[in-house]
Amino acid sequence: MKSSVRSAAILSVLAVAPLMGVLDFSIVNIALPSIRREFALTPADLQWVVSAYAFTFAGFLMLGGRIADIFDRKVVFMSGLALFAAASLVGGLAPTASVIWAARAVQGLGAAILAPVALALVMTTFDEGEERNRALAVFGTIPAVGFTAGVITGALLTGLANWRWIFFVNVPIGLIALLASAWLLPRRKTSSPMPRIDVAGSILGTVGLVTLVAGVTRLAARDNQGVFVLLLIGAGIVLLAAFLYVEHSADQPILPLSVFRLPMIGSANLVAALSIAVTSGLAFTLTLVVQQVMGYSPIATGAAFLPAGLSGMVGGTLAARAIAKLGLRGTAVASIATFAAGIALVIGPGLNGSIVWVAAGYGVAGIGIVGTAVASMIAATMRIGQERRGLAAGLLSTSQQLGGGIGAALAAVIGASATLTAYRTSLIAFIALLAIAAMIVDTRFVPAETSDLQHQHGPEAA
Repeated sequence: MKSSVRSAAILSVLAVAPLMGVLDFSIVNIALPSIRREFALTPADLQWVVSAYAFTFAGFLMLGGRIADIFDRKVVFMSGLALFAAASLVGGLAPTASVIWAARAVQGLGAAILAPVALALVMTTFDEGEERNRALAVFGTIPAVGFTAGVITGALLTGLANWRWIFFVNVPIGLIALLASAWLLPRRKTSSPMPRIDVAGSILGTVGLVTLVAGVTRLAARDNQGVFVLLLIGAGIVLLAAFLYVEHSADQPILPLSVFRLPMIGSANLVAALSIAVTSGLAFTLTLVVQQVMGYSPIATGAAFLPAGLSGMVGGTLAARAIAKLGLRGTAVASIATFAAGIALVIGPGLNGSIVWVAAGYGVAGIGIVGTAVASMIAATMRIGQERRGLAAGLLSTSQQLGGGIGAALAAVIGASATLTAYRTSLIAFIALLAIAAMIVDTRFVPAETSDLQHQHGPEAA
């Protein structure tokens, strides 16, 4: 049995992966206006600072999960950290916008390696049951910490220093995590031969995901090239269909379709995608409501969003305790209901002109956002064998990334008229998506008694 102190230290190191990703996302968005002014970028050029990261991150997540199952996870984790930190250094030193775009693309690749291997290492380090549930609750809370820290850090770095420090801040974090992981993380020793990499599946899956995310991202940006955007989305769907066909007959597929026969994994990934879609769309919509409709500054917008990050930190702790009392299904339903209640607060008094109610509603939603994320993360990784943990983590991360893109696109399409009525319609649509997620949880999540979740250590699926 590992000592509690060492286990806590390992969890802290692994938590750097989601922390760096969310921290980078939030502070980069705050710095976009400064980057635009320095390089005289058009809006179309500026969006590549965000899109270059999104494309490689989404496209390589599944491959990153497979790499985490084939190679030593310690080495994979450290490689992802080094890649992300090095790309951050290059981005901070960038003399031109094209160098920033390239650095952002490499950051996305590093994040795609980090996300699945970090979650797989959490699953390996902590035994299934109460111990792992607590660890996943902490792991699921980290994005809220990163979001809150990013809002504050981004404003400070951009205002007191300059935009380059939004990249430089990742370098010391990455170096410290590299040193700690070299000391703390165990090497995986195996005598089994290295499996062959599914080249055709890797290419089809990666290109298909990049193409689909590119189309959805352009749709969210309300690109005027409507036909081209639809062609991108259609091509992505066709490529992913071909990917599934190849995987069905491959000897050692990157995504064994048999994994969907495991309890709850399909429904958990769908719930994760729906909840992240609403989370992404809600942030997109509330930013426009607060700034364009209510007329507040970006700083005031950041202040209104802070309660969501702070309450999200509480949500992870509450979720861990609720699972012990209500079980996984009860906790997921309660979290989704809290999420929807927060949005309802925004729709009522919030949209009537009160930024205080927007902040309060977003704060309530923050508890549900993290609670839902923790519950779906546990459900998507239960009873997964050692050799498929990277796969399960990559699949979950891919579902979340696609959900986020679809949510932002949905918000952009519904709110295209930029009126209060359109934004209210977007928020109502988000509640409808959460209702669908709650129905999936209620009908598809396997009921588990408290004792099952706390003490289950039986054989896991191979």
